[in-house]
Amino acid sequence: MCGRYTLSANADELVEAFDIPTPTFDLVPRYNIAPGQLAPVVAADRRGRRMGLLTWGLVPGWAEEPGEGMINARVESVGERPSFREAIERRRCLVPATGFYEWKREQGAKVPYWIHPAAGGLISFAGIWERWSRPGADPRHTFAILTTEANADVAPLHDRMPVIVAVGDRARWLDRSLDGAGARGLLRGAAAEVLAAHPVSMRVNRAAEDDVGLIEPARQEASRVGSRGTILRRQDARER
Repeated sequence: MCGRYTLSANADELVEAFDIPTPTFDLVPRYNIAPGQLAPVVAADRRGRRMGLLTWGLVPGWAEEPGEGMINARVESVGERPSFREAIERRRCLVPATGFYEWKREQGAKVPYWIHPAAGGLISFAGIWERWSRPGADPRHTFAILTTEANADVAPLHDRMPVIVAVGDRARWLDRSLDGAGARGLLRGAAAEVLAAHPVSMRVNRAAEDDVGLIEPARQEASRVGSRGTILRRQDARER
């Protein structure tokens, strides 16, 4: 799954990368985007392609209550599940990112890793979005990130990863005339050696933490020697 990600690009970089008008809202670097939070998403409608702020956690339009929403949709079943079936046909989006986090169990602790393009820059996750509305309630615009099997770069950390839409496929993915089957044909696994990863501070476990220090490599040091001579290591940050 994908439960946290980063987006530190500025407005000019996003406008150029996604061929969109300048956003009408302020963009600030984000280093710990979490479920339930607003995040920039690129989609196309009758007015063309543009960027808006949507809540991460998709709520189907037919749901009686909005609840927390679903943050991920598996690409293998997105066209079959009632919660996602209409969105993959009609409401696809791109989720700009500069990286994402996954956790790996090491010596009894779940250590967070920041996974990002090895060459730097922007990537875009395949997403779907929905609008939920009921009389007397504020409408909610929400999204989910599609996930697939991990590639060789991510597999040592987790068995799933976000679907990364290739630059050349972005316009087609957003094309409202393309049906769901055609859209799913664009969702290929990421090539090996495209992504890099390093362990980061466990501060990322707290959604309130959001600063550039979260993506810096975590310092590790030998804290003590076990009774059998095994060197035990610890992160220089607090546990989840």
